[in-house]
Amino acid sequence: MKKGPQILIGTSGWHYNHWLGLFYPESITGYNELTHFAKHFNTVENNSSFYRISKESTYKTWKSKTPEGFIFSLKLNKIITHINRLKLTDEVKERTIYILNSTQVLESKLGCIVIQLPASFKLDVKLLESYLKFLEKEIKKLKYPPDIAIEFRRKDWFIEKVFTLLRKYNAAIVAAQSSRYPDTREVTADFMYIRMHGPEKLFSSSYTDEQLKEWAKYIKKSSKRLKRAYVYFNNDFHGYAISNAKRLQELLL
Repeated sequence: MKKGPQILIGTSGWHYNHWLGLFYPESITGYNELTHFAKHFNTVENNSSFYRISKESTYKTWKSKTPEGFIFSLKLNKIITHINRLKLTDEVKERTIYILNSTQVLESKLGCIVIQLPASFKLDVKLLESYLKFLEKEIKKLKYPPDIAIEFRRKDWFIEKVFTLLRKYNAAIVAAQSSRYPDTREVTADFMYIRMHGPEKLFSSSYTDEQLKEWAKYIKKSSKRLKRAYVYFNNDFHGYAISNAKRLQELLL
């Protein structure tokens, strides 16, 4: 009997001071937030990895504070995506390899690594392919290979040539729902990755029940032929991400 797709629903990050009293108990401290979070959701996308590269010990703590079956996704560091812009400098190679190797301590809890490109990053298929080729070579060495997703924030990337390239490397194009970034529902891998930034005001607007029902219908239909679907809410203001993610869980899980 064929097993159904794995549906992973969570938020982009778990540590927000304005969630105290709203989602977390006022008295909660440190990594107890993560333990509390994991009682409500089966995944989280870590955004701090974009700003700083964590040590192996950090990932060990994440692993120990969450139950079996919990999944971590994380954004690739900005030195790779925004400063060096995927150019295969020695620094980019070293940092990429370090991130891939250090996150192995998460073992089966390692989900997807997200390559988020800035809106100023113009279409360059050759450059993207060179990085994906390097990434694929390094991932093949790992015991716990992560999924790879790419979030483009310029319309010129949304062309068939790019979709074909992503399919070649089984990399998912991120469906980034927001009022600012270009959106697509093109499926380019054996999994899908969705980032919900807020339907109106970026990061600080809530989805209506009708909007969530429409997304639930799309996810349910599209994921039938996929291994898994990652969905992360990034509209953290006022705890909208928490309530929206919980509602989507009710609709899908």
